[in-house]
Amino acid sequence: MIISFVNQKGGVGKTTAAINFTASLKRKNFNPVLIDADPQGSAIQWHAVESNKAFEILHYPQILKDYDIEALQQSYDMVVIDAPPAHTEITRSILAITNMAIVPVSPSSLDIWACWRTMELIKEAQSDNPDLDIKLLINRKINGTNIGREARSALEIFDTEIMDTELCQRVAYMDAMTSGVSVVQYAPGSKAANEIVCLCDELIAEAEAEAIQSAEPADYAEAYQREAEKPIWQKIVV
Repeated sequence: MIISFVNQKGGVGKTTAAINFTASLKRKNFNPVLIDADPQGSAIQWHAVESNKAFEILHYPQILKDYDIEALQQSYDMVVIDAPPAHTEITRSILAITNMAIVPVSPSSLDIWACWRTMELIKEAQSDNPDLDIKLLINRKINGTNIGREARSALEIFDTEIMDTELCQRVAYMDAMTSGVSVVQYAPGSKAANEIVCLCDELIAEAEAEAIQSAEPADYAEAYQREAEKPIWQKIVV
């Protein structure tokens, strides 16, 4: 399964969400790899803090090909890609091989307006990758504000599924990144950690549902039964 965090606008918390999601996958006994496709290498810099080895990160700020991902899928059961902002051709190549594109959007008018270009890129990619699924993720929401309360209704203009999980603006995220660890490790039991756990659970459930739906009809019942019998932390999606 390939899940990409994509937004052509920088500063929406895309890398933070991708890192913490991947770390949460690892804690659930998946074997994920995170591809940092941003030339700035923010995820790689985070990974270097205190020689963090929580999970594998590869810096690959280039156009991705099918065979690049196929090779990785031999060793990892989940590939997560942190797409770069503004690098359209790299982003197009990522969308061409992605199963699920997560678009983190901060609930501000400027960020929502800027998201239109990203959504156009994804729609274009779906012509060649019709199985590409899209989900909007409310990120950096500030609780107790009108903008925060109205974020979900504001994103309805994109006519795209909005994830149930919402990530809020919390100091714990920034402190964890500075410390070179995930927020679940830095502040377990915190509101930020609980948000990431919910995000991970929601995406795992979506990925498993897609895997079952894509199975051949004759294999459907068997696949459904097999997945239903596994504890969620043992399920592997390929």
